[in-house]
Order: sequence, then C-alpha cells, then structure tokens
Amino acid sequence: MTTAQPLNGITVIAAGHDTTAALLVKLLVDLGARAIPVGERPPPTGGFERWLRTGLAPSAGWDEADRLLDGADVLVCDARGGDHLATRGLDPRGLLDAYPELVTVRLSAFGLTGPLRDAPATERTLQSLAGLTAATGAEGGPTVTSTVGLASRTAALSGLIAVTAQLIGRTRGAGGDYWDIAEFDSLLTHVGTILPSVALAGRPPRRTGNRHGMAAPWNIYPCRDAPVVVCTMGETMWRRLATLAGRPELVDDPRFTDTAARVRHADELDAVLGEWTAGHQADTLVALLRAKGIPSARIATADDVRRSTAARRRGLTTDPLGEPGSPLRSLVPTVHTTGSRPRQGRLWEPIPRGSPPLRGVRLLEVGSYTAGPHAGRLLAQLGADVLKVEPPQGEGSRHLAQRVGSVGYLYVVNNAGKRSCRLDLGDPGDRSTFDGLIADSDILLTNLAADTLAAGGIAPEQILPRHAVVHCAVTGHGLAAADRSVDTVIQAESGVMHLVGGATGTPQRTPVSSADVLGAYLAAAAATVASYVRLRTGAGAAADVALFDAAVWATQDRWFDDVPAGAPQLVEAEDGTVIADTDRPLPEAGGPVSVVVEAAAAAGLPAAPLHDLTQVVRHPQVRARRMVVEQTCAGTTVLITGNHLRSLLRGAPAPALAPVDRDEPGWLAPTTIEGQG
Repeated sequence: MTTAQPLNGITVIAAGHDTTAALLVKLLVDLGARAIPVGERPPPTGGFERWLRTGLAPSAGWDEADRLLDGADVLVCDARGGDHLATRGLDPRGLLDAYPELVTVRLSAFGLTGPLRDAPATERTLQSLAGLTAATGAEGGPTVTSTVGLASRTAALSGLIAVTAQLIGRTRGAGGDYWDIAEFDSLLTHVGTILPSVALAGRPPRRTGNRHGMAAPWNIYPCRDAPVVVCTMGETMWRRLATLAGRPELVDDPRFTDTAARVRHADELDAVLGEWTAGHQADTLVALLRAKGIPSARIATADDVRRSTAARRRGLTTDPLGEPGSPLRSLVPTVHTTGSRPRQGRLWEPIPRGSPPLRGVRLLEVGSYTAGPHAGRLLAQLGADVLKVEPPQGEGSRHLAQRVGSVGYLYVVNNAGKRSCRLDLGDPGDRSTFDGLIADSDILLTNLAADTLAAGGIAPEQILPRHAVVHCAVTGHGLAAADRSVDTVIQAESGVMHLVGGATGTPQRTPVSSADVLGAYLAAAAATVASYVRLRTGAGAAADVALFDAAVWATQDRWFDDVPAGAPQLVEAEDGTVIADTDRPLPEAGGPVSVVVEAAAAAGLPAAPLHDLTQVVRHPQVRARRMVVEQTCAGTTVLITGNHLRSLLRGAPAPALAPVDRDEPGWLAPTTIEGQG
C-alpha cells in the first residue's frame, strides 16, 4: 500500500484571490499541484490568511497570463480575475476556444447568469438570501445569523470536484471545460432537508432550534456541568436509549411508538429525557450513550477544536499551536498495489469530446440518509452510472417523517439521478449478485459505520485485495475511530454550533444538515481524486472520509478571532427586513426591500433580504439558474435542489427522478462510444 500526492505534475494558474478561490487553490496545492498566482495578492490579515496563501509559486503579472496558460492544466479565477482575463480577449468562450484542453473553474457569489450576477455578497447575506437565516434559531426566538463558511466551503469543494472530474474526462478524451460555480447555488444545495414544508404544505419551515424535523429524540439536554447533544435515528436506537434511561415502557407509549409520533410529541419526550440527563456529568453521560451506539457529544468552541487531539489526529492542525491544515486525510487515497488484477469498470473507456467527465463510470452506492447518498447524487450529475444497493427493507431515509407517497421526502432529495435495487448481503444468492456488481464497478461508495462494513464484507481491506476499485468510505471521524455519529453531533464537536449560536449565548445547530452535506462534497471530491489516481496507476485506492474533517474545515477562519464577529445591520423596510453585512451606513433609500437592497448594491455594500424558503424558491436568481426543480414523485409534486455543477459546454441539466420504487440489480447497457464498435 502506498500514498502519494495525487496531483503531482498538474500546473494551476490562480487568477483570483478571494477566499473561495484561494481555498480551492490551497486544496489543489496541498494535493500536489503547482500553483502560480497571476496579479497582486492581498496581504495576509491573520493566521488563517497566512496559511491560505502558503505553498504558491511567486506571483506573475497579468501580461504573462497568455504564456502561463499555454503550459497550464487548470485555471482558477474569481469574478475579478475573470474580468481581467476578459479584457485580454479571454472571456469564457474565448478561453474554451484558445485552450481547449484547459480546465477552468470560475468561483463567484452568483455565477455568470441571472439578475444578481454582479451583486456584492458575503457569507451572511448569501445565507439570508438562501433562507437559512430565517430558519435558524428556536421557534419564536430572534433571528440568528451565522458566519460559518457554508457557501465558500461548499463552492470550493465543488470546484475541486469539477477540476478532478474534468482531469479524468480530459484523459478519457472529453477535453477541457469551463465550470461556472456560484457560492449561492452551492449554498442552496444544503436546503433539501427543509424543502418539504414548502413543497407539501406551501409554508416556510418552522424554526426547530436544535431539534430535527424528521427524527426524535434529537436535541441539547442539560447535565450537571454542561449541556450535551443527544441524537437518535430509527427504532433500534430509540429502544436502546429508553432502556438506558431506565424507561423501557416509553417504547410502547402511543406518543412515542414510531419516528413520526416522536417528532409530533417532541416536547413531552424532551421533558422526560431532560430529567434523566440532568442527573449526570456531561462526560459520563456521553460515554454511556456512545457505549450503546447512541450519538452524543459536548459542544466545543472553535478554540477547543483547534487545540483538540481529534483535529491533530486528522491533520486539521499542523503543529501544537493549532495552525490550520487541509482535510487531506479524507482527500488523499491510500493506493493498493498488491497483486496483478485486470482493469474493471469503464473508467478507461474513451468518451466523446464535450461529454460529462464521468460518463459511464460505474458507482455502486451502499449507504443511507444524507452524506453518502448526496455524494452519489453529485457524481451522477457528472455522468456516473450510480446504482444504489438498499437492504430488503429499503434505505433508512425511506421511512422518515414527511412522506412523498409512502417514501420519506429526504430519500427523494438525495437520490435523484440514480437507479436502485434491494439486496440482502447475508443471502448467498443476493451476495453473489452484489459481488458481480463490484467486479464491474469503478467506485464503491459507502457511509456505514466501520463495524457494519466489516460485518457485511465490504470494508476496504475486504474489497481491495480482490477488486481494483476506488473504495470511498464516509464516517463521522474516519474508519479507525469505529464510532457512530450524526450531523448534529459533528456540528457540536467541530465548533459549528458554538459559532452559529455565539451571538445568542446558546449553542445552535444550522437548520440544515450542514456537516452531512459538506461531508458529501468532501466524499465526492475524494472519490474523483482517487479515481484520477486509479486512472493514472491502474491500482485500487481507498478514501477514508470523515464528516468531522469537512465541518472543522468550515470553522478554521474563526480559530484566530480575538473577539466575536460583529452583528450585521438589520434594516426594516416597508415589506420586510434587509440584512447588511457592513459597518458602513446604508444609503437612505426607504421604500420596499428591493429598493433598499438595490441602493446598497449601487454603493458596493453587501445586503440581502431576509427571505424565508417560500420566497427563495420563487426568486428570479434561483429560477434563472434552475436551482430549485419541481418534479412529480409518487403522484406528489415535490421540490428538490438543482444541479449547480454548471459547465459552459453542457449547462446544468435538471436531475432525473429519484428511484422511488425501482429494483434493478444490474448496470445500464453500455452506450456506444465514438470510435468503438
């Protein structure tokens, strides 16, 4: 087994230095690429900024851009860098024509199209416009704004997915491409879990504080010394918790008989559990719960995380002082070179120029809920043939509250563009079918716990000696941790909850499964990085992806803050509220929200309406970019998030329907490839 920098030999031109573009370039550099900045770089403003700009080659002037692009593999630009290139005749179409093998990623707030394409924005204004701010906080409580970098990190990981996938596509014959990645679009991919109330009831999601809209019990509970997060999902976990709390009779209580009932009666359930937790020390309770496989955690501050053993173990801090580090433990695969095995799957087959870069690549998905399935959906959007293998009773999210027909809404959101089948891996016949699928796969994607993988015979050490595939395993803290974790626990441990709730003094989760979604992006990036390594070496590879890595990476810019971030201005207009993320006063505009926002934009000040999700889905920018898509599933009209991986060659086609009731235990018939019989 060997591990090396996957992008050795790749040259990147960095024609943009805003935070999101710099994050993408930093990831590429840390993966082994050589990056040459073009234009003047801003001076570092702190520890995070210093780290962000390390590892780059000396800067070059704009007059050298043409020469540098002749020898480059990748161009990363922000909106300002794109404008500089356009003045040299290298607008997006000009770049595609002049450098047909170049992989270009443009990262900006709103992308190249739509009415907001030139508007200024910050993380806070983007979250306000996307409906996240209106959904954050306790029911009936005040507006809670967040500085956690969900938009910037999701867009940067989207850029990494686009770059590595297109490097694969270029090797297969697809050529280069120009990817238009918008932070706002990337942020909207997080809202799938709160779309059901809009689609099914026509109203915005209610604020739930630290509860979960589809599972219970799930909340912060008091202990003698500090609060803890406790989360349960499904009946088995609930029975264990009730028994551990000394209240086994609750399992048969009609109020708590299934997930939907527990969600309806969350107040009563939380009161009962709170009485029990209040008698324990926090660390003692967390240990008891984890021993029973129930996800639980104390809530860490950003400084706690920076100094933690967990962050050092995962390489997220690079020295005892807590300097930041990239999530390379998740992104750099372990290459398995033992044995001589024939190539399998379709990764090496040539594809026509301009094709989706993962066209025909066969991905076998074994997982549930969000992190693994969302990663599989992202790769399907890039052309992969994704076959989802579910247990006989169906994947877990099929059974959650908020139903589309008989299927949980979350299943529909996270599984668009796939096919599915049901196999019992303990049955010899089904196992034989599954082994045949693996033997013809390129990628095996899982998000099951380490012991579950081993029991099912699908752990990396069980698969890779027999199959030269990419094995991408998504867990809470990496396979070696052998734990069970969920999104809210990861938010608690990573500093996210502390940062979101900092202004209120109460730790607060994001209203969406942000750790799961960021983890899905990290997993999709890891799968494409590992596939690029496999394409170059012919060897199988294992990617060990941790949700913890993705969530911590989203908090690192706050590790060195001496004081909390200042609160944004809340400006009341005639028909709503405007959030302005600036210390400067807004121009005196008066009138409706649209007038106040336009006046701020004209003055170069970032401002956005405080939108709820019913307003977001109708917004002209969202419609122009097709970032919320209406579909009909099981006779019900649903809304799902659109495809934000926007190629200038192919656009962003709407995702296909989720495989609600399919049972197809086989791959798609091979499509005819140009130049082949």
